[in-house]
Formats: sequence, C-alpha cells, structure tokens
Amino acid sequence: MHTSQWITYPGFTYSETKLYRFRRTLTLPEAPKTALLHISAEARYKLFIGGKRVCFGPCRTSAEEKYYDTLDIAPYLQAGDNEIFCEVLQLGENCDWTRPRVLYALRRTGLLAFACKLTCSFDGHEDITMITDTDWEVSPSPADTFPLLRWEMIVCALEQTHIPAESKWVKASVLRKVDCVRDEPFMWGAPNDLFLYPRPIPMLYQKEVPFTRDNEGYYIADELTFGFPVFRFTGKGVVTVWYAEAFGERGDKGDRLDHSKELNGSRDVIHVDGETVFEPFWPRTCRIIRLDVEGDVVLDSFTFAETGYPLEVPADCDFGNETDNALWKISVNTLKRCMVESYEDCPFYEQMQYDMDTSMQMVFNYQLTGDDALARKAIHDFRLSQRGDGLLNSRYPSLEVQYIPTFCFYFIFMLAEHYKRFGDKKLVRENLRTMDGVLEWFDGMLDPCGLIRHTPYWDFLDWSGPWMRVNGEGWVGEEYGMTAVASAMYVFALREGAKLAELCGRNCVAAEYRERADKVASTIEKLTWHEEKGLYADDLAGNYYSQHMQVWCVLSGIAQGDKARRIMENALPLETKCTQAYGYLYFRALEAVGLYDKTTEMMNDLRALVALNCSTIPETPVAPRSDCHAWGAVAIYEFAAVVLGVRTLSAADKKVRIKPVITGRDHAKGSVASVGGYITVDWKIEDGWFRMHVTAPRGLNQEVVLPNGAVMHTDLDRAVYTCRL
Repeated sequence: MHTSQWITYPGFTYSETKLYRFRRTLTLPEAPKTALLHISAEARYKLFIGGKRVCFGPCRTSAEEKYYDTLDIAPYLQAGDNEIFCEVLQLGENCDWTRPRVLYALRRTGLLAFACKLTCSFDGHEDITMITDTDWEVSPSPADTFPLLRWEMIVCALEQTHIPAESKWVKASVLRKVDCVRDEPFMWGAPNDLFLYPRPIPMLYQKEVPFTRDNEGYYIADELTFGFPVFRFTGKGVVTVWYAEAFGERGDKGDRLDHSKELNGSRDVIHVDGETVFEPFWPRTCRIIRLDVEGDVVLDSFTFAETGYPLEVPADCDFGNETDNALWKISVNTLKRCMVESYEDCPFYEQMQYDMDTSMQMVFNYQLTGDDALARKAIHDFRLSQRGDGLLNSRYPSLEVQYIPTFCFYFIFMLAEHYKRFGDKKLVRENLRTMDGVLEWFDGMLDPCGLIRHTPYWDFLDWSGPWMRVNGEGWVGEEYGMTAVASAMYVFALREGAKLAELCGRNCVAAEYRERADKVASTIEKLTWHEEKGLYADDLAGNYYSQHMQVWCVLSGIAQGDKARRIMENALPLETKCTQAYGYLYFRALEAVGLYDKTTEMMNDLRALVALNCSTIPETPVAPRSDCHAWGAVAIYEFAAVVLGVRTLSAADKKVRIKPVITGRDHAKGSVASVGGYITVDWKIEDGWFRMHVTAPRGLNQEVVLPNGAVMHTDLDRAVYTCRL
C-alpha cells in the first residue's frame, strides 16, 4: 500500500462535508486468478465494480490510528474493461465547530483523500498493478447538496435530499504518498496524519434481506436490519422514504407491528426525473419502510443489502419451548445489529461504542464464536481514549469527549473476561498501564470518609425508574449521594485488577490493589450497612437502596456467604431495580448466592417481547428510545451458559464446565463456543431420567456436573451421561 498515492479533487474545500466520486477503467487480458486490493479513504468510501457494490469502509478509526482495508476482488473482475467506481465522503475536521457535526463515531482530518492499490494475478499473464494516480477521474457528487442531518439524538448520517445532476469529471490530483507500516524508518520518526495501519477485523458481510409489501403499502422485514436500500424509480416527482424500527412513538410502542400507531422514523427525500436509482451513502436501520409519493412516479424495484460484522452463530438450537427459541433469535439479532466496525449501543440512533455496552456484548459474543477480533479492537480503542490522568472516554471513537467515570470499571471487566475466555496474557500485559491509570484516577476521587465522591462528570449507572424520576439522568442525584455504589464497583475493579497484575508477575502491585480494596470494602461495611434492612445503602444517610448496590457488593466480595444471600433476597422487592442493561451482572449475583431461580422475573419481561412482535431487545423495559440495544441480549449467555450449561472456566488451563440447569423445561440442545472450539450439548428428560450427549474438542478438560449433583471429569470428545432425577 505504501507505494500508492492519496488522490483528491483539485481545489477541494478543506473541512467540508461533501460526497465525491472517483472512477477509472481497468482493462484486463483475462479474468484474474486473484485481485488483491488495499483501499482507504478520508473519511469513508463505498466501492462499486461494474455497478455492483463491493465494500464499505475503511474500518472505523481512532484519533491515533487510521486503517486500510484488504480484500480479494477477483470475483468482480472480468476480461476486458472493468469500471472501478468509488464514492468518497469528506467530513469536517474533528475540531471544526463551524461545520455540521455528524457521524460522531468517525474521526476525520477534514481532507478529501482516496487511495488504493490493486494487484491482479493471472495464470497466463504477468501481474497487473493499479494504484491511485492522475489516471483516475473525480467529480463532486451529482447531488446539488449533501446535507447530513442530526435528527433528535441521531449522530449517524441522514442524507435528506438527492437531486440528480450531471457529473463533471476532471483528472484527479495527487495529495501525497501513502504512509503505512513498512520496513524502512520514517524520516525524523514523523508519520503524517494519514498514516495507515492494516484493518484489524474482517470485512463486513453483505446479503440481500427481503421486505414484504403489505396491504397498507408498508414494506416490512421479518427482523430489524441495517444496510443499503436501493430504489429504482421512473417518472417525475418527489419520493419521501421513511425508515422506522417499529410502529409507535417513543414510550408508546407496544405491538411493534400495530399499524394503528404512527410510523416515527428518519427519512430520505428523493427527486425523481426519469430513470432514477437511489442508494444512500450511509447504511439505514429499519424494519419498516414507507414511501410517500408526490407526482407521477413508479417504483420499479426495491432491494435491501444488509451489512454488518460476520458473526458466526451456531445453528439448530432448541431451548425447550417456542418462546425461549424466539427470545434466543431476538437476542442474537440484537447483538448482530450492534456489531459493525465496533460494538454499538444502537444502530438506529447513535451508533457509538460505549464501555458498558461493549463489555456486555463481548460476553455474549464469546458464547457464540471464538472470533475475538472485534473485542480486541474495542479494548484497543478504549486504551487509545485514555487521557493523561487515567480517565477513559465513555464512548470511543468519538468526536465529542464524554466521561461516565463508572464506565471505566468495565474496561477492567473486559480484560478479565477476555483472559478467562482466551487466556491471552500478552493482551492483558499490553493494557496494564491503562488499567493502572483508571484505578489511580479513582484513588484520587476518594473523599475524606473513604468512599468515591461525586465526579464533575456524568455518574450514570442504569436507567432505573426511581433514579429517572429524581433527575432523569440514571442515578439518584448529587444531593442524595451515590458514593457507595461507585465505591463497591471500585472494590470489584481493584480485586479484578489485582488478579491481572499478579498474572503478569506484578505481585507488589497486586498486593497494593488488594489492600486498597479491603480498605474501601471495610468503609462500605461501616458506613452503608443497615442490619435491620439487611441491605447496603446507596447513600451515607441510608435513605436510598438499590438492587445495583447489592449486586456489586456480591460480585466484589464485600458480602459473602449467608450475608450475600440475605442482601440479594432483600433486594428482590426494592423499587430501584436493575434493568436489562444490568441483566448479566444481576443474574451472576443471584447465581453466586444460590438464587438463580429469581431471574425469572426479568427473563419473563424479555420473553414478553415475543408477543409484542419485537425482533430485537429495546434499550429500556419502559419507554424505550431505541428498539435495539445489545446490552439486554442476556438470553444469549443464559441459554448457552446455564440452560446448556457450557462455560469456559480457564482458557489457560483449557478447562470448561458443563452444568445444565433443567428447571422449567424437559429438553435443550445447541452448540456453545469454548476455549477449544464448539461444544455441542443435547439433553432430555424422559420417565424421570436425565440423559445428555456431549460432543467436545478432543483433549479439552471438562468438568461435567449432572442435575443430581454428580461431578465427573473427562477429556473425551464424545460422551453420554445419565442420572435418575
């Protein structure tokens, strides 16, 4: 790639938001055997060959690292002339507040730049290499304007208007040579601001998703999807295309397919004059599409190409009943929609990678596949977001800095969970400095009483109802104090950090972290424990109590044994409940104290989504903004790790546990990703007998726990287990 050049439009305006098109005809003597393409752009590109969409990129960047993509495009090339056509989106510079600030998750320089290098190999001819140079032509977008809008809280792109116009093509000019990883050193050790790294994750997949037109003229897909709609019109007039997650306003959705409710979504306005093909540059998120037509316009065809991270999902799963099977499907679809070039909070609105959301999505991801590329990239992204005093950005990459300090604790959770699942000590070591910085920042936030004081930022925890009624910000408010919950999280982070430090041979640091944790835990016990209520308070005055506080006291080890069970029992009726965002943590705390059966209430809330025709998990259980938030896809973990019972205990030791929970069902089967590969479990209850078939990678250290309590150890690749119930 470093032998190629960045090309641009002569006289482009710096820091403008504008779409350009680059083209070149490549003549080949025969169809190539391979055609390796390296490609990048500032800020985004979409490549077409022979009129077919090939890819969309480059991989989402951070402030410090930009990427180029690599793929084999031989299937798109043929003997003779091949039209190479690329749309390139230029965006306003990161700090340019004079321009509309859109696509917050995309870092950019304000330049218009496109670069690629293509090497075609043949059976009977010499290789042919094509780079970006002045043989390329470039034109501004054929639309008169390209206004990217910010609608409500959307920070993704919406092109409001598409007006066909004549393209004016000119020769491209060279901006500079491409700098990327290479053997030679950089002059004065100074790579430029367009320095490129290889893409660290796979290319996104593309597949066509069917939409069905109903009797009222709506186009409806079976599931919420994310991708590129393509409309072909003839005639003359204006078409407004509406994209929505569901019928119904925010807070009043109910049945997602209830046509009596208003369709509330985003839109494209398309001016049709003759044969007009419209495909938005940025992907759209929708399940329902409506077309409002003014004038004499005919829709000749409509297709939708879904795109996203190529997440591998085990097939042929059955969790014993139709509702749970439907919930599994909904949960998996939610995770898929929230995985693109990063983990995302929601595809319809922000499309941002948040620490808390990401940590949960990673855990769910690990049960489905051994592919950790996106997880590794996320950990790397958050490491790059750290500022000098140790605080991490709560969402990254992002144009706008935002700090939710408690989200930093989830970075340490990410490291611990990744090591448990993959055993990669090198990844842990690479991130120890970041972990240390986070823990030092919170050490500086201890107030004289010994607990974490309120920060100058957003002390968000969860969208729990009572907290929302107090101040609408997801916490109980400054005047009530929330130091105790953050302090319990801090104890958890210190103790997890101690394990990671010890793992890497930093025993003195581990001892220091444990000493700090014990000191804060002792203060929590002294200042927030209320014996009569059998609960830890959120505040020092003892006026507020939440399930969240009890969860962190259990997970951090502040409460243990009978006391841990007592606080979780007493937490069940509390008004300030964990929402599905906290589902995974809440379930682990209940499980740890032997109260896993109490997860039924939240699981039933999730099961109720099936009857509401949801195809994804909403952001919150009440008045959801987004209809797709993967922090609530907890059923993925519960069905795989609890119903099927498969968990990786230690990747380093290649040890797994298979311990199915059979309550409430008489059969289950499916495959779960583990340290050695997929483990397939198929169990049934018949005539008072439990029978389980297990297929596992050979040599894997398996601890098998049957419903009658019997424990066996094996490394067999196939086994059958039975017990009397």
